[in-house]
Amino acid sequence: MSQIIGVIPILATPFNKNGDINFKDYEKECEFLINADVNGIGLALGSEIFKLDFEEKEKLIKILYKSIHQSKKNINIIINTGTSSMNETIRLSKQAQELGADALMVMPPNLITLNDSEIMQYYEAISNNIPLPIVMQDIPGASLSNNLIVNLANNIEYCRYVKLEVPPTPLKIEGLLNLNPKDLIILGGASGNYYVEESLRGAKGTMPGSYIPDVFVKTFKLLKNNKWEEAYEYFNNYVPMLRYLSQGLSFSYYLSKYILCKRGIFESNNVRPPSIQPNAQAYKEMDSFIKQLKLSNEK
Repeated sequence: MSQIIGVIPILATPFNKNGDINFKDYEKECEFLINADVNGIGLALGSEIFKLDFEEKEKLIKILYKSIHQSKKNINIIINTGTSSMNETIRLSKQAQELGADALMVMPPNLITLNDSEIMQYYEAISNNIPLPIVMQDIPGASLSNNLIVNLANNIEYCRYVKLEVPPTPLKIEGLLNLNPKDLIILGGASGNYYVEESLRGAKGTMPGSYIPDVFVKTFKLLKNNKWEEAYEYFNNYVPMLRYLSQGLSFSYYLSKYILCKRGIFESNNVRPPSIQPNAQAYKEMDSFIKQLKLSNEK
């Protein structure tokens, strides 16, 4: 595998009206991301992964692996395997490894309050059982302190990455790098809202949704060539929409899939229940963004 940097979108999972996975649309989404020249692709919270059973996850990973393999492109696969059970996390991580994952993404257990030592033990057990890089996930409700992240990176072999989801992420990046972590690579999350600001402070990539990979890839290339002002000007056109989509997971599921429908990737924006459906006004406002940003492929 190559180093996990750049644009690593998280796949959305398409469902039909009965709640079954639409594998045809999923394959189209994989191809959509691959053709956009992303650096990696993930299955995670944005994929409704917590609503999928073991066999469904297995099939989705297999399809993703096959799509990337056939493309002959160097694209990393990152699978979210974190649960509140250490044994289940290890089981899912082994499954991901066997199916071709290049890295694991793991949040700390968030149903019980653990101290730093217990969180260290959790990540150490994963690292000792699965020889894959771990993307530690810092999320609301299970946030990791700067000191803990650095301790994990410095003392646990495979804790090589962290994905930051808790705003203000740019300030957290500054705080982390001031502690001089050993070989830690920082990635942004939070739908990519702060991608340019995070990059300016030392983040090496972002893990947004799957609906505008082309936008993130263009921004990444501008940043890579030190065209900061041009990157700001271009990317800021999309920030109001990204902010609008950051109003909760269920809200985001429907509207991000709605964008994928408008772009000709998905047939419907169904979300597996239970879920909270946006109202008509929310769709009207999203239509305004789609029109303004010329995202629709509809004629």
